Amino acid sequence: MIKEFAFGLSNRHHFGDVSEMEKWVGMAQDTFMSLWDYDKYVIDYVKKNKTLSAFDGAIYMPDRFILDVDGSNSENARQACIGLTMLLDDIGIPYDVWFSGTGFHVEISGAAFRWKPCDDLHLKVKDTLKNAGIYEYADPSVSDKTRLIRVPYTINGKSSLWKVPVTIPELNGSINDILRIAKEKKHRHSTNLNATEPVFDVIKRQKPKQEEKYQPVLLGRNPDPVNYPCIQTMMEGVSQGSRHQIALRIAAHLRWRYPEHYVRLLMEDWRSRVDLASHPFTKEEMDKLVTHTYDGHNGSGDRYGCQDFLKDKFCANTCKLFKAKKGNSLMDAKSMEKELADFLVNDHKPINIGELYGQDFPIYPGEVVILQAPPKSMKTMLLQNWINSFKKTTYFLEMEMSPRQIWSRFVMIEKNWSEEQLKEHYKQYNNGISEDFKWLTVDYSSCYPQEIQKRIMMLPRKPEILVVDHMGLFRTKKADNNMKVEEVSQALMEIAVQHNMIVFAVSEITKNAFHEGMDITSARGSFRIAYNANKVLSLKPYRSKEENIIRGLHLSCTANREREGLDVRLNVNGARITS
Repeated sequence: MIKEFAFGLSNRHHFGDVSEMEKWVGMAQDTFMSLWDYDKYVIDYVKKNKTLSAFDGAIYMPDRFILDVDGSNSENARQACIGLTMLLDDIGIPYDVWFSGTGFHVEISGAAFRWKPCDDLHLKVKDTLKNAGIYEYADPSVSDKTRLIRVPYTINGKSSLWKVPVTIPELNGSINDILRIAKEKKHRHSTNLNATEPVFDVIKRQKPKQEEKYQPVLLGRNPDPVNYPCIQTMMEGVSQGSRHQIALRIAAHLRWRYPEHYVRLLMEDWRSRVDLASHPFTKEEMDKLVTHTYDGHNGSGDRYGCQDFLKDKFCANTCKLFKAKKGNSLMDAKSMEKELADFLVNDHKPINIGELYGQDFPIYPGEVVILQAPPKSMKTMLLQNWINSFKKTTYFLEMEMSPRQIWSRFVMIEKNWSEEQLKEHYKQYNNGISEDFKWLTVDYSSCYPQEIQKRIMMLPRKPEILVVDHMGLFRTKKADNNMKVEEVSQALMEIAVQHNMIVFAVSEITKNAFHEGMDITSARGSFRIAYNANKVLSLKPYRSKEENIIRGLHLSCTANREREGLDVRLNVNGARITS
């Protein structure tokens, strides 16, 4: 048997025996092979016509038939691939999963087909797989007669990632872990699928099943359209083609709001309404989807944020999250790292701040901690040292400093580097430190106090810590500064309580407090700050007289609803602040 090989999509028509494919494996460039196998007629055809277009010869089933799964991005492709593997499990077909550099390839044995060589084998296979529901997830165009598909262990020129195999636990984990694996060409495992019994009969072409349209059923009065209209629309039901993926989104939404028993009841009702005689959606399939919603991401459960492509498709401007979704400027750790590199080259437990300094000062979820200090006293750097020590999922609302400055400090704190070491590292364009900051999301866009809650709800992972730097930089419609600060402090208290998270917020102090010393009345603006805060910490800097550089800090507890106190002298060593 013969395969066509190609270097890129424009350098085609290199033919070789199937048994010689190993010499094409592992190339550090875009390298493709034909999905189907051919006989020697293909060579004569190309010599005569100078192209494979309109090839009229017989095609043969390959040893491994490849299903191509793509999406608008790699994460969407991963979700679709999960649905495909679940379907193959139900059918009883073993498979291997490969990451292709952007999407996924799912290999099944050619022995899963009962077939004969013919000139329309691709059409018989396409009709059969469509009737089996395979093309709810996979791309049907890849089964065309002369299509190419990426050779194993070759590099994807667009993403600079290798085509590598992934395990099912890796597929069900994080897409970032898969992308990290694909940075190296590493032979990881191989399987033998040849023992598969025939499941699909493609001797004769099957007529496509009569398309049956889902008829929406009136479900009574609708809820308030400000509450997740995307989910409301999905729950009305959809036609065959995206039912499994939408079921995952609905189940994930319900999973975080209701007990499992009620989630399964609601999803079974939804399944029964979208189940079609021509395209069945079985109870067993739904049970697996709901179970995956709980067990996905290594047991932490599935979440789909507002940027998910399907939720975005059903989005409406009536949603309470709509304005925040369209106007946010979130930057993850990798984005901040890239900006810095480009600039230089071209059930919750408390966190205990006191333990960092040999004391006892626990902070529990639901509490607001106000850090008050004069300007230019390393408030932000101290907060960065704290959250980097605990590495809990953090949403950092930074309205004063740039991404380059924030990321520089985080790297120097994590690595205990000087500025010279940081510059030397990134001048060589060395990346990868962002892998240590998966817990961090930084938002550099100012907003109104009531919008913070919306932004938090849009995140795919609920943060355990919210950091606000600083309270005076929020947008407001209040003319009086006291009223503005009262509005901000009230919003932060509500967020801490409703979302059961820890909130750190920086507050400015008055001029009198700067000269006379800080106490519970020192915060600039309304006295309401002290009422809304669970703990108030004061930070006083000490500068060297010769250089006017901060050499030390005095951190003390000014107010605490609990009994613990904190009083510690801190040393400033580069970006690190220690006792």
